Amino acid sequence: MNEPPPRAVEVDTRAGASPQALVELAERVQRTRARRAEAELAELRASTAWRLSAPLRLSLAWLKGLRQRLGLLLVQSGPGLRLYVALRRRLGRSVASAGGDDRVKADHRQCAEAALAAFLDSGQDLALPAVDKPRVSIILVLYNRAELTLACLQSIVAHCDLAAEVLIVDNASTDRSNELLARLSGARIVRNADNRGFVVAVNQAAAMARGDSLLLLNNDAELFPGSIAAAFDALESGDDIGAVGGRIVLLDGRLQEAGSLIWSDGSCLGYGRGQDPDAPEFQFRREVDYCSGAFLLTPRRVFEELGRFDEAFAPAYYEETDYCVRLRKQGYRVLYEPQALLRHVEFASSASSEQAISLQSAHRKLFQARHADYLAGQERPDPRRALFARSPRGRRRLLLIDDLVPDPRLGAGYPRARDLVNALVRQGFEVTFYPMVEQVADWAEVYRVLPGEVEVMQGQGLVGLADFVQTRRGFYDTVVISRPHNMRQVRDALADDLKAFGCQRLVYDAEAVIAPRDIQRRTLAGEHLDQVTKARLVDAEINLARDVDCVVAVSAREAGLFAERDFARVEVLGHRLAPYPGPAGFEQRSGFLFVGALRDDASPNVDSLLWFCEHVAPRLKAELGGEFRLYVVGDARAPALARLDFDWLHFLGQLDSLRLPLDACRVFIAPTRFAAGIPHKLHAAAAGGLPAVATGVLAGQLGWADGRELLVGDTPEAFAAACLRLYRESECWQAVRQAALAAVARDGSPEAFQSAVAAIFGSG
Repeated sequence: MNEPPPRAVEVDTRAGASPQALVELAERVQRTRARRAEAELAELRASTAWRLSAPLRLSLAWLKGLRQRLGLLLVQSGPGLRLYVALRRRLGRSVASAGGDDRVKADHRQCAEAALAAFLDSGQDLALPAVDKPRVSIILVLYNRAELTLACLQSIVAHCDLAAEVLIVDNASTDRSNELLARLSGARIVRNADNRGFVVAVNQAAAMARGDSLLLLNNDAELFPGSIAAAFDALESGDDIGAVGGRIVLLDGRLQEAGSLIWSDGSCLGYGRGQDPDAPEFQFRREVDYCSGAFLLTPRRVFEELGRFDEAFAPAYYEETDYCVRLRKQGYRVLYEPQALLRHVEFASSASSEQAISLQSAHRKLFQARHADYLAGQERPDPRRALFARSPRGRRRLLLIDDLVPDPRLGAGYPRARDLVNALVRQGFEVTFYPMVEQVADWAEVYRVLPGEVEVMQGQGLVGLADFVQTRRGFYDTVVISRPHNMRQVRDALADDLKAFGCQRLVYDAEAVIAPRDIQRRTLAGEHLDQVTKARLVDAEINLARDVDCVVAVSAREAGLFAERDFARVEVLGHRLAPYPGPAGFEQRSGFLFVGALRDDASPNVDSLLWFCEHVAPRLKAELGGEFRLYVVGDARAPALARLDFDWLHFLGQLDSLRLPLDACRVFIAPTRFAAGIPHKLHAAAAGGLPAVATGVLAGQLGWADGRELLVGDTPEAFAAACLRLYRESECWQAVRQAALAAVARDGSPEAFQSAVAAIFGSG
């Protein structure tokens, strides 16, 4: 199947926008790639495994090629694909269950007690965060368990990444806690004469806090790096955020909770309890009923306005549940933030688990009486319904199936896909994104591309799709399947039963109709296709959309292909781009720019770059001499590019931003000879204020005119002539630039894009 994209070369694109800055960038990229390749090759050749495996490598390469060829043949048919999926499922790895909880706790306690003894014997002090104007006041309530308190405090020292103060209330501990407290500096400590319980002690500490926010932290919990900052960022993400909780992991590595839900009878459940805390369904931020007081961040002002914790729930249990429900009744939201990660020794402060359970039972009845109105709207208690109850009711849920996490740097329709996800989130949908490519990207990279509120089910791919659909049948109101090859694979994986989703509405986002592009490619290669064959190829692709409720096309031209075949509802959703032209004028620029994904020899981008370099560039080089330079941005790993070895050609790889090349180059080129959809690259170049030369194929897709929004050339001679005209004639350059900017403002308005999404999908 498809491979995930390589990591982009890390380069600084913040340099001044000038041709010289672009030259320096190209040189840095070249040096970086050379050093990386040399280091990787040297490491490989120096390894013992490389030397010992030399006789096997040719055999393994042959076997790998055979496996790939057989796999490709297998998945090209529906029955073959289903067999492949079944075999992969059967051979899937099983997750071993964790060991006994009591044994793990005993081992942890033994290690913690040894660490406490070593610290107290060392004569050292522990300096805790202390500032005059803290952003956050960290509140710890102690009752014995000094060994766990030390580990908690050490995690604060190591991982507190905000201006903070530490407030400690000791409830008359009888172990070595007093010795430990005597060795602390920076903390503000209250010593109670008797055990007043967690609820009263928290209120005591809150009364003396100075921070903008309060962080309630159990002394039997340990923070991981970045947890406090992540929770604080979530709290600051909206004026209506009343509290934020974290991803809590038990000692044996299983999940305690990823946010918690409240059933209609007042009982509660930590979402995901006992599961893998690194699973995709626990990696996204979402609104929840409540979060555990083991880690709960809330604005101090709001805590005071609500009268702090209700002491009717003293000494402990249900106080944070009650507080979060009171927040929600006041219009605040409670968020689960997965990047706020901590390890927790559950029930460590209780005399026994039985005592804790008894308190929970009594306080549950009180909670029921206080919040009967709220409970009436909750799900009935059923762990099998935890998925449906994991977020408060009222919001619509949407599943979007596509190839990869839509990083705009990949091109190939991914900028539009990312914009669609963002628009759906703004529209109020709870979005699940399901990548069909079975990759596992770094979560930080995933959420650099997508909003943190999007659930991304990466790592399952085509093999896991059928099980995923079965597990979540009826969960989604709307399902969106993007791109024809994904629709084909979804149909095959589900035995052509799209009703398996159990959704109210099924949408096919064609993204681009591929058949006309393939017809163009085959015609360019010299193959003769009659009209009947062409129509059959288009019909086969269009027919993939049968039985859906709505088809979304990227342009009016492609929408017409569906409409003329009697599809009841066909909508158009183009690109989202606002003009952002740079200040550099004609004279301050030089060089040509090409942007596109170059991963596959058969792709239109590879064909167009090869055609330009071999047939057009020699004419430009002859006219412009040393001034001729071509800069290429994109993932350039197609094997065919290896034959391009010119001193005027500079591959920049993937860049986080096109700002520098768009501001430094004078002409954008799009020599595409076969294409589908509408060319985002031309929209992006126009939005950045860089006029373009393109082929008639792309001009027709956009509806732009030669000599107005761009210049057009379809032969090497005509394309070169258009490039030279745009490169040399300032008045032409200015006129084309302004017309293209106006076209982008008209066709790619962010407001129009959001309105189109609202019209197609409705409000969440």
